[in-house]
Amino acid sequence: MRGTELRAHTAFSFNDGAVTPEALVQKAAELGHHTIGITDTADLGGSVRFALECRRQGVKPVVGVELNVDGRPAAFIAKNAEGFRNIASLVTRSRVGSLRGWVKGQGRDKRGRPRISFSDVAERSAGVIALTGPASGPIGAKIQAGEYSTAARMLSEWREVFGDRLAVEAQLHYAGGCEAAVAAALIDLAKKHQVPWIAQNDPRYIDQDSRLVHDVLTALRYDTTIDMAMKRGLLHPNGEWRLLSPAEMCERWKGREEGLDCAERIASECDFDLSWLRPPLPKFPNPPGTSDIRFLREKVYEGARERWGDELSQSQENQIEHELRVISKLGFAGFFLVMWDA
Repeated sequence: MRGTELRAHTAFSFNDGAVTPEALVQKAAELGHHTIGITDTADLGGSVRFALECRRQGVKPVVGVELNVDGRPAAFIAKNAEGFRNIASLVTRSRVGSLRGWVKGQGRDKRGRPRISFSDVAERSAGVIALTGPASGPIGAKIQAGEYSTAARMLSEWREVFGDRLAVEAQLHYAGGCEAAVAAALIDLAKKHQVPWIAQNDPRYIDQDSRLVHDVLTALRYDTTIDMAMKRGLLHPNGEWRLLSPAEMCERWKGREEGLDCAERIASECDFDLSWLRPPLPKFPNPPGTSDIRFLREKVYEGARERWGDELSQSQENQIEHELRVISKLGFAGFFLVMWDA
């Protein structure tokens, strides 16, 4: 379905996103979205809540992240499990730097201003779909500065790394002729170099109330008042950075529907599974021919009889079996055995 939004932000975009993951997904479902994506700023902390609410609402989740690449925002979306691991690594790198030689406490100043180099991104590009960011992104900034040849060279560098997992991002918020001109130039650049382009709205809120919350967060981010933030041009000039319905997206990009088709295609190529977030557990050395859950059951009943006697009541056995079923379903039997053996 045309009008797919892959670039929404939640409250996990600290001092920028104005709604919880649950509120975002609920609004997306209400507006008729079958797929919704998040790219919180240097943070994947909302992924679990986001995915769980998507499951409840029957909406497909797409998970990514916005990173400050060499001083400019760009987005990276997980296409598969490898891609998710790579963007998680990039988030860590953006916040603390290289883990080689890392010393506790040295990354404190960087944590509040996460950034990463394009060379770091290139090292962790497998399974990742790259979007070149808004008008203030790496390529959009070069176009605004009139450096078209530099923008073209940069696009070629990104394509060399990401191949067909790259799309030029264009946004329209009715924020003036400059924004529209940059969007048009980005689309022209993409077409000239045969790179797909994607139409996105990059929402920070979902309605007028959450827009006001976003204004407050913006003022806090710049350590100023709302009035001063308005005078300094720090606030969004209108309420168009909200989550749009698919129909509104189609109306906004009428005549340039290929950007909507690209978003739909990218969404169809992406998967996200909560199991990706499960940390790898150590393999417990069970006796030959015995599985984790079978060996755990033996040890649980040994412990139960030691505590309560040889004759267990029916309620005790029911509770034990219930808990063993839950442990087995979650795949945590090995973890309990490791803790028992510690």
